[in-house]
Amino acid sequence: MSIVKMKRLRALGMTEERAGLLKKLRHLGCVQIDTPSDIPQDWDFLTPPGAGELDKVNGQIQELEAALAVLKKVAPEKGGLLSPRPQVREEELFDDDAYAAALAVARDVNDAQRHLTAHQSRRGKLLTQRAALVPWLELPVPLDFDGTRETEAIFAAAPAGQPREAVTGRLDEVADLYDLTWCGADREFQYLFLLCHRSQSEEVQSALLDAQCTRMNLKNWSGTARENDAALQLELEELDGWIQGREGDIAENAPRQGELKLALDRARQDAELERGKLRLLDTQETFWMEGWLPAEREAEVTRVLEDYAVAFELTEPEEAEYPQVPVKLKNNPITAAMNPITEMYSMPAYDGVDPNPLMAPFFILFFGFMMNDMAYGLLMVLGTALYIKMARPKVGQRNFMMLFLLCGVSTFFWGALTGSFLGDFVPKLSGILGHPVDLPHLFTPMDDTIMVMIGSLILGAIQVFTGMAISVVEKFRKGDPLDAVFDEISWWVIIAAGAWAVLGGGNVALGALAVGWLMLLVGGTRKAKGFGKITSAVGIVYNGISGFFSDILSYVRLMALMLSGSVIASVFNTLGATFNSVIPFVIISLIGNTLNLVLNLLGCYVHTLRLQCLEFFGRFYKEGGRPFKPLMVDTNFVEVLKEE
Repeated sequence: MSIVKMKRLRALGMTEERAGLLKKLRHLGCVQIDTPSDIPQDWDFLTPPGAGELDKVNGQIQELEAALAVLKKVAPEKGGLLSPRPQVREEELFDDDAYAAALAVARDVNDAQRHLTAHQSRRGKLLTQRAALVPWLELPVPLDFDGTRETEAIFAAAPAGQPREAVTGRLDEVADLYDLTWCGADREFQYLFLLCHRSQSEEVQSALLDAQCTRMNLKNWSGTARENDAALQLELEELDGWIQGREGDIAENAPRQGELKLALDRARQDAELERGKLRLLDTQETFWMEGWLPAEREAEVTRVLEDYAVAFELTEPEEAEYPQVPVKLKNNPITAAMNPITEMYSMPAYDGVDPNPLMAPFFILFFGFMMNDMAYGLLMVLGTALYIKMARPKVGQRNFMMLFLLCGVSTFFWGALTGSFLGDFVPKLSGILGHPVDLPHLFTPMDDTIMVMIGSLILGAIQVFTGMAISVVEKFRKGDPLDAVFDEISWWVIIAAGAWAVLGGGNVALGALAVGWLMLLVGGTRKAKGFGKITSAVGIVYNGISGFFSDILSYVRLMALMLSGSVIASVFNTLGATFNSVIPFVIISLIGNTLNLVLNLLGCYVHTLRLQCLEFFGRFYKEGGRPFKPLMVDTNFVEVLKEE
């Protein structure tokens, strides 16, 4: 496969036709609109459009999202992992009447929720006020009572752990003209009402402070606590009735969540269209547009442009423009599964190499090599195939699931070679049943560790040499044959001559080895001057040897992961077999193998990814490409059926 060839689009059209043209291009889904660059200075009459319409659409998105969040709490929609997105036609997605109706529903829901929130807040305050009245409910004294002409009323709170005798004792020491009534208590305080003669007021208040009592101000209440509590209870009952009715109003709209989701998808498409519009430049009557499209879609785009009053040109990008050209990878269903890996790392440069078809066989092979279990492979294949079939995921998710499906096939293949089915589940189970059976196998990780290690190194060497070969081809293609000779071919000469010498090639082999080292040294030092040639030569020899062979040794992790997975499965199977009974064995084995599968899925993915990104890509990959992001219909909640 390859990197799709792109063409630059430049167009000048009438402003009144801009919206229609952009919608047509969105329908095609193959034109990326860029902010115009290299505009002549005397074109300063071109200005970006205003963002008012985008702000309006973003506000509608917020309304729809808020309404959906409310309805999701009231009545969560039923649906599982395998539930597919509803399918709609594009005309249904962009139905203005349905969109307006959904916005009206969203606004009704949000208005109801705002009022509901305010009343619920009021209810919370009333409950807090009732809780504050509880300690005083049995006191028949108005809470705003401050005494008579001769007496002073004091409402106070003492710490919950303070003995009441300590309070009364301290009061008795300073006054005799008082009356103390103990009221209710809570976890922190015990409350009291005290009536004293005004002539002893200062002494009484001082005594209360000494007894760690705090005077309370309840003058914001009018009447007794019981009367206030009854009034609050009545208001709460009215509020509860109103809240219940409002919640019912909101719940009535719960069945319309599907309409709101469709509208939210529509609003997000409109927002993306408006963002694309902001990348244009306008005059009072015209607009200027620049962008990119795949060369293979030129005829379709041309037909659309010719339907409008638009002057346009399509040109091949020049080499100086390559850093600005967006990158789109053209792959088949198998190599497209590598897209998540490439996008996670970095897209290749426009003049680089599409890594997917080169990486796919290694990634799939290495992953299965490390997992190596027929049962795990079957679960991966069946699980991902079922998800793809039933859930109909979006392109990115489908590619990721397809990657694991292919890795599952590889896992089953290597499991068949090692005779592994949930580790050594079959031999252990058949042993418990009294008829030991050993699955046929070519080798086993635990019995043939050295062979597995050598195989890992061989697989690693194949990938490293493949990366070097790709680099050689690219350098010759770009007119840099000397770089290819000195950077890669010199190593091939060294390795081939070294192997020949070990096998008895004699002086001829040693001479070839010397030539290889000479090529490496000359190539590495040809750009250095003076003493720098010596330091460069030393660095090339040291870094070359250590770097090259350490890269090969990195592939020993293939053996390590294969061995660790087999050992963990075997440990749990052995643990279950100690009960010498089928049911405990099966339970323990399935628990252990489930844990092993989860750990291996993560570990094998991460380590396979590391080998590709560090050991393989470093040989030839030129990164830094801009992902191709065309104006297109891209929905989350519904699946849009493509129409001509």
